[in-house]
Amino acid sequence: MKKIVSIVVVVAVLLALTSAFAPEKTGLKQGRIAPEVTLADTTLYAVDEAYEGYTLLHFWASYDAPSRIANIRYSNAIEQQGDNKVRYIAVSYERNEALYGEIVKRDNLLPDTQYYDAAGEGSQLYSRYRLNKGFATYLIDADGKIVAHNPSTQTIEKILGL
Repeated sequence: MKKIVSIVVVVAVLLALTSAFAPEKTGLKQGRIAPEVTLADTTLYAVDEAYEGYTLLHFWASYDAPSRIANIRYSNAIEQQGDNKVRYIAVSYERNEALYGEIVKRDNLLPDTQYYDAAGEGSQLYSRYRLNKGFATYLIDADGKIVAHNPSTQTIEKILGL
C-alpha cells in the first residue's frame, strides 16, 4: 500500500511541476513584457521605443462583435482623455481591407490609431499575442510591462489616476 501511495505522490508532484512550465494558451498575462508590434515593416510598438505614458493595444475584427464594440469604447475614451497619457493602437484582423476602411469611417474611429494586419491570422503578431483563442486588449506601461489584460475603461482610468 505504501508503494502505491508513494507512486501517486510522485506522479502528482511531476504533474504539478510540468504544468508550471506549460506555455500560456490564451493571450499574454499581466506582468509580462509586451512583444513588439510590427506591421508591414513598420514598428508600431517596441519596448526600447516605449511611449512615455501608457500604450493601450487592442486587437479586433468586425466578425467579433465584442472586440469591435470595445474598439469604439476605447477609441472614444482615449479621444476624450486628450492629455496624451495613453497612446492607442488598434490592430484589425478584418478579412477584407476595404471593409476595414469602411468600418473605421462608419464607427468614427481616429484613422491614425487604427491599423490593418494584411497577413491576417497567419501573421507573427497574431501568433505572438496568442489571438487564436480570441482578441484581447493590453494596457502596457512605459517599461513595456503589461499592467492590465482586457481592462475596462474604468480600470484604465483608475490605473492612470483620472
